[in-house]
Amino acid sequence: MGIVGAGALGTRIALRLRERGINVLASVRTEESRSRLESLGLRAYTDNSPVVEGSDVIILTVRPGDVKQVDFCVNKPLVSFVAGVPLDSLRRLSSRPYRAMTNIGLTLVAVSGEYDETVNSVLSAIAPTVWVDERLVDPLTVLLGSGPAIVAELAAALVRAGVNAGIPWDLAKRAVLSLMESLPALDKEFSMERLQQLVATPGGVTIKALVEMAPAVAHISRAVEAALGRLSDIAKQHSEGLSRRVC
Repeated sequence: MGIVGAGALGTRIALRLRERGINVLASVRTEESRSRLESLGLRAYTDNSPVVEGSDVIILTVRPGDVKQVDFCVNKPLVSFVAGVPLDSLRRLSSRPYRAMTNIGLTLVAVSGEYDETVNSVLSAIAPTVWVDERLVDPLTVLLGSGPAIVAELAAALVRAGVNAGIPWDLAKRAVLSLMESLPALDKEFSMERLQQLVATPGGVTIKALVEMAPAVAHISRAVEAALGRLSDIAKQHSEGLSRRVC
């Protein structure tokens, strides 16, 4: 397994794969980064060639602005976690491209492309994997990829609200994190929609809070739309001038 561009996300993926018993080769741009990866027990190079040549599946995790500098052509699965680069552009690097998205927490992998059992097996070793139409990858880049930062901001806002109501910082943070940790189980048991109905009794405290939150909910939707617009701009910017060569 090869990872080209093992920065923050690529390193997390490499370590997760190694935990699953998968041999990983990684490439980085600087000697300092190579030393960092080797200190983590990973085989790393400052050249993409040994990674590409020595791997059955290649994962691309470079920054969008660095895609133009990546130059190889293989008949191997290439899974790109690069925001905004479509499958058509990835075909200059591989005849078997896949477009994927996850996040720094490796909570879920969404992937687009022709289904391949080997690719699915590799990605499932990283996180639970879902196959989607390519048109969903961009919005999932915002919802899933940017999600940890967005959710962290929402949680921090709730902590501050608790502090404003008189709760000590540490206790407010503990309460909010415990709520977030419980949400998957509660959703599985009740569904989020039903959960609101169960907790928000008529004329009660919870329904008052939910009604007051209505403007914030609209702001969240607009924030996601704005981020998607920025992603579209970035994708257009970085696609201009990319080679139209097909591998």
